Amino acid sequence: MELGLGLPNGGARVDAAELVRTTVGAEGIGLDAVWVVDRWLRPLATVAMPGVPVPVEMPAEHYAEVLDPIDLLSHLAARTARIRLGTSAVNVLLHPPVLLARRFATLDRLSGGRVLAGVAAGWMAEEFAVAGVAAGGSGERFDDHLAAMRAVWADDPVRHDGPHYPIPPSDIGPKPLRGPLPLLVGYNTRAGLERAARIGDGLHPYRNDLARLADELRTWRDAARRAGLDPARMPVVLRAAADPDSPRGEAFTGPVPAWADDVAAAAELGVGHVLLQFPPGADPARVLGAMAELRAAVPAGNAG
Repeated sequence: MELGLGLPNGGARVDAAELVRTTVGAEGIGLDAVWVVDRWLRPLATVAMPGVPVPVEMPAEHYAEVLDPIDLLSHLAARTARIRLGTSAVNVLLHPPVLLARRFATLDRLSGGRVLAGVAAGWMAEEFAVAGVAAGGSGERFDDHLAAMRAVWADDPVRHDGPHYPIPPSDIGPKPLRGPLPLLVGYNTRAGLERAARIGDGLHPYRNDLARLADELRTWRDAARRAGLDPARMPVVLRAAADPDSPRGEAFTGPVPAWADDVAAAAELGVGHVLLQFPPGADPARVLGAMAELRAAVPAGNAG
């Protein structure tokens, strides 16, 4: 099983030097990847969130200040040699696809091919507004956006005739080091889950409830097969909240030794990579200690 660590690149105060130290430490204890979030702003008013019945306040401890994910990972690439660098996840519809594809490819080239591209459509209406992008019809635009990025990463001349993001015949570089980057697609709804099966190269769920995850993975695999795809060849990268100070309940809560059982249960569901996000303000040394303990208990392996 591959293990990743979610870095605190968002919060009321982000310490860039500490992020470097944590990443170097994560590489040193044998973790497979570090991951960062994408958030453009924290509205002061409450916001509508998919699947939540009432508007919610976005927490300052997560989103008041967010370092750009690709810029930050480029900085971390220069300070490390092996550990992979993941986005969890870039809200792609806020970015022009040619620009985003070039930024991902640049990071991949600078890092020696270490990029893991987690992507999502985005959901916050306020972010769409400040990006100058319409929030409606996001599903179809998400399809076309990913197709446009894949076109940019393919051989020149690039051409894409999609309905939303057409690209005239052009030379566009750089290209990722080893060909088009596999796109790990996140979701918030059942429709998003089924869309992820059709357009993604892999799945990026965010769950601590492994029973719910099992149901969603069945739905995803059925949808992938209907689309003519083989889900066994598509990686599943699970993001989960980790809290050793909370009572033992859902996966990755309570004592760290119990987390090895959670990893094993996730592996039985077909998860090949587990990335854990610790609470805001968690002590970096303690986080690395917990991950080192888990790494010692969980054999390394390839995401599947």
